[in-house]
Amino acid sequence: MLYNSLTFLVFFLVVLAAYWSISSHRARLGWLLFASLVFYAAWYPAYLLLMLAATFLCYLAAIGIANNRERNPHRAQQILVATIVANLLNLAFFKYLDFGLASAGTLWSWFTGEAWVPPRLGIFLPLGISFHTFQLIGYVVDVQRGECDAIRNPWKMSLFVTFFPQLIAGPIVRPHEFLPQLQTRRAFSAPKFLHGLDLIAVGLVKKVLIADQLAPFVDRTFADPAAAGGLGTLLSVYVYAIQIYCDFSGYTDIGRGCAFTLGYQLPSNFHYPYLACNVSDFWRRWHITLSLWLRDYLYIPLGGSRGSEWCTYRNLILTMVLGGLWHGANITFVVWGLLHGVLLAVNRLSHNVAKVHVNEPLFAGRSYRLLATVMTFHLVCLGWIFFRAPDFTTAFAVISQIGQGVALVNFHGMNAVGTVALAIGALLVAHVVSQRLHDRQFHASVPWLLLRPVVYSGTAIAIVLATKASSGAFIYFQF
Repeated sequence: MLYNSLTFLVFFLVVLAAYWSISSHRARLGWLLFASLVFYAAWYPAYLLLMLAATFLCYLAAIGIANNRERNPHRAQQILVATIVANLLNLAFFKYLDFGLASAGTLWSWFTGEAWVPPRLGIFLPLGISFHTFQLIGYVVDVQRGECDAIRNPWKMSLFVTFFPQLIAGPIVRPHEFLPQLQTRRAFSAPKFLHGLDLIAVGLVKKVLIADQLAPFVDRTFADPAAAGGLGTLLSVYVYAIQIYCDFSGYTDIGRGCAFTLGYQLPSNFHYPYLACNVSDFWRRWHITLSLWLRDYLYIPLGGSRGSEWCTYRNLILTMVLGGLWHGANITFVVWGLLHGVLLAVNRLSHNVAKVHVNEPLFAGRSYRLLATVMTFHLVCLGWIFFRAPDFTTAFAVISQIGQGVALVNFHGMNAVGTVALAIGALLVAHVVSQRLHDRQFHASVPWLLLRPVVYSGTAIAIVLATKASSGAFIYFQF
């Protein structure tokens, strides 16, 4: 059930109307849980049982950890390790088994000189498994650390994991960010409700008006880089940077907007990522909840910056390599993560030498900051090539075309030029609007809050009808 579909619109309106017509807090939570289960089951019912089984396992584990944390710490630690391993094995089976078999076949050929092509099982990946697995692991770790209490109510535990506005592609929600909101009945607030509609409208504009319109142009270029030429390929990389930002942040906006209309608040996930002055700053702005998760549950447990500088660089690189692998079972994602890990390590090294905070520009002055921002954007775009390409051959073909210069230019039709221009303009508008919403005050004028969603939603619907194109799934659904 895609956010950008008529089916979801009908589903959400029914959920919203029924939710605010229910007076009982407990009944409201029950209704949200039921709606969330229906939302997930609408995609593939059998895998709903898998997600509930993982949730129930972590529910019992967290209680066991809480009961033993003080009186038997060793037992609590054993429960934690067993729970993390079980969740990771579940994720590995569905997401990485085919990748592991293929890699084993490649290694066998390298070491023995004999060809071995292992069978491809073609396991159907459960929707959003990476996100809810990380959320569950973060929860049991927080209970072990004493940073949150174990959830004793199984229905609240289920709703914490399955809450439909963030179930498929995040943001990854921490217990302290969501669980306290389940304790009291949500009071209706017109400004917050209208703010939620605002976010939904902006998210639809980003997805339907920008990302979906750019997708065919990017797809054609990555399918045949030689046909696009040097300038066309370079433009496609820039366009993909716009597409993936608008696609993913659009999903987050819609999800957060839905939560706001229901009286709940989810964490922000983006903050002007392409205005970052270095790669460390980029990861403070892009997919913020994943960045914080990787920091708190992977980088710090690996040792963080507590050891020598070289150990810190190793931890940064390993964290990003694993973060890249989290995105997908493909060596291109590993290279993408490795690239960002190396860039983070180099950035830290250079800032240590200059004795400047790692998230600040290396040198003072507006001119250098502008130069650093442009350079960071291009380094991120280099990473996007590996992120988007289905294999190394395509990634290197794209890089090769860009390296050959602008001698050959083919925009796959002049309509693409207008689409790109429209997308860039719309991106600037979406950036400004998103920032205003990020820094918003709920006392904003009601007429403006009412008008903006109508304008944005109407624009998105008009474009879909005019192009007669069906909207595609969100990019991060595959992760």
